[in-house]
Amino acid sequence: MIKKEDDKLVIENPGSIRAGKKQMLRGGISDPRNKTLMKMFNMIGIGERAGSGIPDIYQVWENEGWPMPVVEESYNPDRTRLSLEFKKQANKTSEEEKEPKRSQKEPKRSQ
Repeated sequence: MIKKEDDKLVIENPGSIRAGKKQMLRGGISDPRNKTLMKMFNMIGIGERAGSGIPDIYQVWENEGWPMPVVEESYNPDRTRLSLEFKKQANKTSEEEKEPKRSQKEPKRSQ
């Protein structure tokens, strides 16, 4: 199921994460649940079978300054949910913190 909200996309599938959540976030292992769908994606040039999809999504979200994706698993029945928010995060640093800081060990200038 894919649900589009104003500032969020939620992708939910039956079943648990087959490679495990840590491995999924790390990437490198491709274990598609629907091999036919993966083959179709590959035929149109949007599937690599490299196990890089989730790490790539996290990288894009970080680059855009969006909140990090949230992966949730629930059980009975088993479901996996990926929530992707599109709104920019509030800037965490003030204007003062953006200015370069002078080293406290700088020599004093004589006048």
